[in-house]
Amino acid sequence: MISETGKIIAIEEVGGEMVARVECISKSACSSCHNNNDCGVGIVSKAFSDKTQHFELPYKKGMVVEQFIELQISNGNLIKSASLIYLLPLFFFIGSALLLKSVFTLNEGLLITISTIVAAFGFFVTRLIANRLFPSQQTKPLITTKLGK
Repeated sequence: MISETGKIIAIEEVGGEMVARVECISKSACSSCHNNNDCGVGIVSKAFSDKTQHFELPYKKGMVVEQFIELQISNGNLIKSASLIYLLPLFFFIGSALLLKSVFTLNEGLLITISTIVAAFGFFVTRLIANRLFPSQQTKPLITTKLGK
């Protein structure tokens, strides 16, 4: 299980159901490395500081605004969804480039442009497939611990 700490920033009614809006701050892995001041990746990661992610969870009794909660998502769901999201558009890009190169005589710039457009279509197809394979309830994180304020 992958764990993350989130903070409830609002509790409101959406579509007739109570939801808690949660904010999680994504930290760069470089922030914990002792070489982050000397490494090029560490320097770049400082330029793009920690990012906040906002999402909704079903309201559970006892939730209050400003409360910190621990969220978990299963490793299996994370690996399946990450593989789908990253690999399918990549296959669209590489497959279209190989197909175009074998069928047509195109210059490299045009080949890259067309392959990029096909990869963008691959992201659209990925979204459709992900919605069918991973219903929203299956990928919702589990709230395991209420940590207080």
